[in-house]
Amino acid sequence: MRVVWPVVLVACAHPLARTPVIDGPEQGSHDRHYTIWLGGARVGTATESETWSRDAVVLRRDETMQFFRGDALVKLATTIEVTADRALVPSRVTWSERGKELHHAEANRDAGGWHVDGATLPPDAIPAELVPLVTRRDGRFAGRVFLPARGFLVGTGRIDAVAPARLVARLVLDGGALAEATIDVDADGAYARVVDGEGVIAIRTTPALAAAPFQPVDLIAATSIAISGARGHTIIVDGDVAVPPVPGQLAGPDPDGIAIQLSSRFPGALPPAARGRDRSSEILALVAYVQARIAPDLGAHASSARDASSATAGDCTTFALAYAALAARRSIPTRVVTGMRVDGDRLVRHRWAVSWTGRAWIAVDAAFGAAPAGGDLVGLAVHDADDAGLVAGEAALTQIRSAAWR
Repeated sequence: MRVVWPVVLVACAHPLARTPVIDGPEQGSHDRHYTIWLGGARVGTATESETWSRDAVVLRRDETMQFFRGDALVKLATTIEVTADRALVPSRVTWSERGKELHHAEANRDAGGWHVDGATLPPDAIPAELVPLVTRRDGRFAGRVFLPARGFLVGTGRIDAVAPARLVARLVLDGGALAEATIDVDADGAYARVVDGEGVIAIRTTPALAAAPFQPVDLIAATSIAISGARGHTIIVDGDVAVPPVPGQLAGPDPDGIAIQLSSRFPGALPPAARGRDRSSEILALVAYVQARIAPDLGAHASSARDASSATAGDCTTFALAYAALAARRSIPTRVVTGMRVDGDRLVRHRWAVSWTGRAWIAVDAAFGAAPAGGDLVGLAVHDADDAGLVAGEAALTQIRSAAWR
């Protein structure tokens, strides 16, 4: 599935009330360098720079990621730039991401709020990248924040000191998704180490170590979970996860964790939609259309549901979002599922959909042309096909610690 890399310094927000001009930095530039890790393997580098003038500060974050997904080498370069006054009141944010394609957005703030791509964000929200400067000044805060790298999602969060040089951050997006991070603080007040809820770790380092080359790892293998035992139809998972009642699985408590039976015959127990004519043939036709239009490519991904609706290549997230967009246009009730797929003796991250046929919910795995799907899918979160939903789904992926067949 697509891996969406969060900004690992997102923490939380601060109200946009006027505060004293920050006391300390003189005019000039200040740089910090970070290595980024997942599962014990290095996957990227980030550089942050503050450029202070008499009246303003420009904060820039450049992040490069490099890893394999199967045989596909993925390279992503993200830049976020924030312009604020010396009281850390922001006025402009730009974001760009370059992979196989270039994506770009800009937000500007006036008395009516933030304006980006025809949408308006709350005027009291600040970009997540500005949060470390505010915590360096105040030591803590609570308020509104938005995430430029995640479609400018808005949330409410707080950050508190829990020990000397240790902070804990909690962000609740308006769509309900939760993001958490633990932060260690350096002697200069900057972040020294950040561990987010998805297991991504950013470690402050020297310019030389940040620039050192590293061997890309296979992210699918690095994030997969081995399944012990001989294959059966029930998987016992150990983890802090509430398994949703989606079609294709039947979950219940077990002394060793949660027992999940897998079969395309299981109807699930999602709340029914309005009963009507059977639209199974329409669903199959949409799956066939998506498969004909989109070429499997683990090196490509859609950054949003809007991009997926016109994509011609991509991963399982692209397939799921493209199918969901087409189903929505035809008023077929559909939601997206984030979870795992059985791949031999391991569980790998995967994404698919569930649709209401008019009579029942069925699992729809457009990436594999299956409707109804099931028997090899473990759903961990069911959500909307938007950025907030994807964030919520990704949070569930880290909750499984082990898996075994029974």
